[in-house]
Amino acid sequence: MSDRRARFMRVLWGALALYEILNFLFLSLLRALPPPILSRELLNVAEGAGILVMILPLWLVLSFREILPRVRILSRIFFLWYFILGAFWIGAIPGMLLVSLARGSRSTYPGLISESALAGGLLLTGALFVLSLRARFLPPRIIRKTLTFDGLDPRLSGTTILHLSDLHVGAWQGEARLRTFAGMVRDLSPDILAITGDVVDHREEEGEIFERIFSPLSGRIGTVAVLGNHEYWTLEEGAAEVMRRHGYPLLKNESRLLVTSGGGEIRVVGIDDPAGADYESDCGPDLDKALSGVRAGEFVLALVHQPTLWEGRLCESAHLTLSGHTHGGQIGWHPPFPNLASLFFRHSAGLFPSSAPASLGHFLHVSAGLGYYGIPVRVGMVPEMTLLTLLPTPKKG
Repeated sequence: MSDRRARFMRVLWGALALYEILNFLFLSLLRALPPPILSRELLNVAEGAGILVMILPLWLVLSFREILPRVRILSRIFFLWYFILGAFWIGAIPGMLLVSLARGSRSTYPGLISESALAGGLLLTGALFVLSLRARFLPPRIIRKTLTFDGLDPRLSGTTILHLSDLHVGAWQGEARLRTFAGMVRDLSPDILAITGDVVDHREEEGEIFERIFSPLSGRIGTVAVLGNHEYWTLEEGAAEVMRRHGYPLLKNESRLLVTSGGGEIRVVGIDDPAGADYESDCGPDLDKALSGVRAGEFVLALVHQPTLWEGRLCESAHLTLSGHTHGGQIGWHPPFPNLASLFFRHSAGLFPSSAPASLGHFLHVSAGLGYYGIPVRVGMVPEMTLLTLLPTPKKG
């Protein structure tokens, strides 16, 4: 097992253990409620349902190990219920503490404390779901950023790059929603359309949906893309071939030279996703191969799905690196404010300048993405696409 996969398994086991603890506490709270609030019949139903959802992690582990088939509806139930549990307890715990402080002793008023926990949890869960409706039904946010670079070729001044990531076609959003995204891309009409992976989510048929909706779109001077971990999880060793067949403009450890109408040149480098290394020896990131076509003096734009690869040689070689993968945790805000992804990633969402002496003036942009993974909820970290404009650094004096 690779170190990356081993780390993932440790995180998975920890998350599943937390899930079971939250379920146990929730059932214990329901049992502590006085009968007028929850009748014996309803309690029996709740306990039966609780036992079923507590078994879901067993299916999740066995399906991950390919012992059982992956059943999408079960995955959706697991993630949705996990979100509900988390939101409930974030509201329930303050509710219990406030009543305990107000009454002076938690043990003296167990019924009242249980009621306050239930009320606090339900209120917060409902509020978060209401907030998430904005992300579900309103158009995604368009973020516009202007980046300046020392020595930028004047012929590249004003070049626009539209960064899309993590569409997760087929996951929690229908084709009408995807066509809204496509219409926005068409209206923005960027010079370069850059897509940083996780286009498909769970089935090969989602590649056909992408082709039908997005393959007619193109940047004025080109469209470029890389694979994400979900392409490999879904299509395994055939990911590159299948996605190219569906009109995905893939760069796999290779580069392409794009030329503006004025003659300015941008070298676009695409680095393969680390998940590919689990399937084929010629898959996964290969920086030597990907950067082999780079020539001195070229402006280098790098695409890589996971921001963890932005270090060392890639950071030094690429003036601008685009990535996704994190979704910004789907809950939270862009740095410097916290989000769920910031618990696991140093670069969770947004724009980051390099501080290394060898790569000063270089940038990483991490998109929070357009789609969903796991829970169908975004709070604060709404779907986004980012339009980046390149300009030369103004001359002093």
